Amino acid sequence: MSQPQLLFDFNQLQLLGNKALKIFRSHPVECFIALSIVACVGYVFRHALRAPAYPNVDGPPRKSFFSGHLFELLSPHNLAFHDQLQDKYGSVSKVYGDIPLALSEKICDLHKGQRKTATFNLIARNMKKAIIKDLNGSQTKEIDILRWCSATALELIGQAGLGHTFGILEGSDSEYSHAIKSFLPAITKVGPFRVLFPIIFRIVPTRLRSKLVDWVPNPHLRELKKIVDVQDKQAELILNLKKEALKDKRTSNEMHDIMSVLLKANMEADEKDRLPEDQLLGQMNTLIFAGHETTSGALTRVLQLLGSNPSIQAQLRAELQEAPEELSYDELNALPYLDALCRETLRLFPPAPVLEREALKDWVVPLRYPMKGKDGSTITEIKVRKGTRIYVGLRQANRCKETWGQDADEFKPERWLTDLPSSVADAKTAGVYSSMMTFSAGPRACIGFKFSLLELKIVLSTLVKSFNFAPGTTEVTWLSCGTMVPYPAGTNDYIVEKKQPYMPLTVSVN
Repeated sequence: MSQPQLLFDFNQLQLLGNKALKIFRSHPVECFIALSIVACVGYVFRHALRAPAYPNVDGPPRKSFFSGHLFELLSPHNLAFHDQLQDKYGSVSKVYGDIPLALSEKICDLHKGQRKTATFNLIARNMKKAIIKDLNGSQTKEIDILRWCSATALELIGQAGLGHTFGILEGSDSEYSHAIKSFLPAITKVGPFRVLFPIIFRIVPTRLRSKLVDWVPNPHLRELKKIVDVQDKQAELILNLKKEALKDKRTSNEMHDIMSVLLKANMEADEKDRLPEDQLLGQMNTLIFAGHETTSGALTRVLQLLGSNPSIQAQLRAELQEAPEELSYDELNALPYLDALCRETLRLFPPAPVLEREALKDWVVPLRYPMKGKDGSTITEIKVRKGTRIYVGLRQANRCKETWGQDADEFKPERWLTDLPSSVADAKTAGVYSSMMTFSAGPRACIGFKFSLLELKIVLSTLVKSFNFAPGTTEVTWLSCGTMVPYPAGTNDYIVEKKQPYMPLTVSVN
């Protein structure tokens, strides 16, 4: 019996791929435009044939037929837009684009207390030495404090998470540290075009995708590729070093960092259950990024706030001067004003102000505060369709006046030294930390939030005893780049303008 003939054999597919590669090389711009048109047409048809979603939920009018509100939602200046949604439409509003619903409402081993703080204290002292060196013999000098906050956060996750030192606090210049700081700002710039990505992944062969980025006339996309290449190269280097070290049983028994534990488990697993190397590299990059970016931003923010509020800084310093020189885990967490300062900073200024989720099935979201529908009816719950993209405004939830009181927008660490309003407890916020949504909620909450808090407290306790912080002479603005990042005031397109994140503070030796 004859075998059925396939439409394409392997050689034909290879020939077709080579032809496609030749076309992409000779006409990159035209190919990109063609792919964009295909994506747009598919997008239009998909949405035009679908019934309007959430007809009774109010929100701003559509700004663009194609992009809706995507640029407002994903812009580095998007906090004003989220504030307007909260002020005008309340805790729930509907927006248009690839993300059809935005909610700033309830949607919703690193959890164990880390008792050994020796590594954290050592790195905090190294940060102190690096700042003294940066002062270059001066008693007072304006320096970029973000540089040292970023280096310290990277070194902490490097040593605790990977068992690897980057050496930046000791003077090593790391291309990786520059790349990781630029990753989220770069990816934010290409965010509005992400509707095209699934289509490109479906129709463009894997080996062509990297080349396609080189041909696309978009500086943001090319910058992102450059950053990802640096991250992959560094992760591969660390992974190979870890593998070699784990071969020696004498050293492997002393390796207790997160990545070593993961690698040991992977090596001992059955072959069918082992993670391939590309996934290990991805896990490593995720671990470094998640443990670095938000913590460096939070540390920079709290130092800026201390510089702008000298009385709060003085009160914190007085508390720290009464404490032992090197604090244990329990002693550190027993300092009430330090704890209050960290809580208030993270409430008002969550490092990642907006969280995105997608509904995996149809479900009903109960509303903490009922809302008025477009027809005037009272809505107490929303039936969310499967596939709906949801934006949770963490910053707006943490500043909700119905929950936190009329002074919710004010920076007041002392609010944590007395009983919070009963409305905070009554709200039953699902967040994993102090009745707020800063670290998200549920099984997808940040598993490293206690690691981050410990890091924040140890570094602050070291620096505030040694230095006084005051505002710098250059004005900055915090841009929303996935996480909040400080840039020189007036920055719009930081990639085209070649602007770097920056936080000038005037630092004096106590």
